[in-house]
Amino acid sequence: MEHITVGRKYNEGKVAFVECIKNGSLDDINIKDKCFLLIILTKGKLEFKVGGEKVIANAPSFLCFDESENPVLISKSKARYACIYFHPKFLNINMTFELLRSKKYGDIATTHDMFMLKPFTQKAYAIPIAETQVEKIEQSADYMLEELTEQRDFYWSCRGRSYFMEIIIALERMYGLIGYGLTHQKSDNAPIINNPKLRDAVLYIESHYGDSMTLSDISTNAGINHTTLTALMKEELGSTAIEYLMQYRITIAKKQLAFTDVPIKDVANMVGFKTVQHFNRIFKEITGTTPAEFRKSSVQKRKDEIK
Repeated sequence: MEHITVGRKYNEGKVAFVECIKNGSLDDINIKDKCFLLIILTKGKLEFKVGGEKVIANAPSFLCFDESENPVLISKSKARYACIYFHPKFLNINMTFELLRSKKYGDIATTHDMFMLKPFTQKAYAIPIAETQVEKIEQSADYMLEELTEQRDFYWSCRGRSYFMEIIIALERMYGLIGYGLTHQKSDNAPIINNPKLRDAVLYIESHYGDSMTLSDISTNAGINHTTLTALMKEELGSTAIEYLMQYRITIAKKQLAFTDVPIKDVANMVGFKTVQHFNRIFKEITGTTPAEFRKSSVQKRKDEIK
């Protein structure tokens, strides 16, 4: 079975190399040499055997399988989940399994501020999801399924990809939780967050960046007062909580602009800006360029450098 979605009324015949299924059968999974499989487990428990290893996941968690093996379901207990079958080229048309594992990929990913699929290629298999992330991830999966199923306009594939990118970004963040619940590694070059209250504040920001948010919201949900939160943010991250929120929103927006054709006004709304004008101003303050200019240069770089 080929896991793809084909355009109907809009972009008729267009192939998106992805299929999203909620609570479908996990028997006879056939992804070897074909695609990756991401399972978002929000309730219950799943147990698989893959590559001679037993993989046990308790909700909430991600299950990440690459194309090298077919995972075999051993048991399923009161499980609720969404399955996303995808080829890496759904995220970037130039991407192949070989490139993902090549030395060249690291340079390309850095150049394009592109998320990595390390949880899959490094066979992490089961990755816990922080409770603060669950609602956002589940919502993104629902929106993704809706876009791929309803295909309400010519942007159905791009919008589906944009929601999937939100999920992959959350997965990447969770993969960076070293000693789950103890530290938070933002990226390869970013400092580790050691204070658990600050970690909770950062996870809250990263889970709700699309919503209206105040310093009070962040401190309340992290269980810490304003003054202490501000001091910790400055000490460990070199920014205030609101500055971190704006920087994170722009980080997400850059990925959306670089890898989808979703209209800029939709990207602005997705990352929490009420107006395009405000989005444009903050984007230029942080990056030195406008969203439109950034999108144009990112697309050209990808054409020039990924052959």
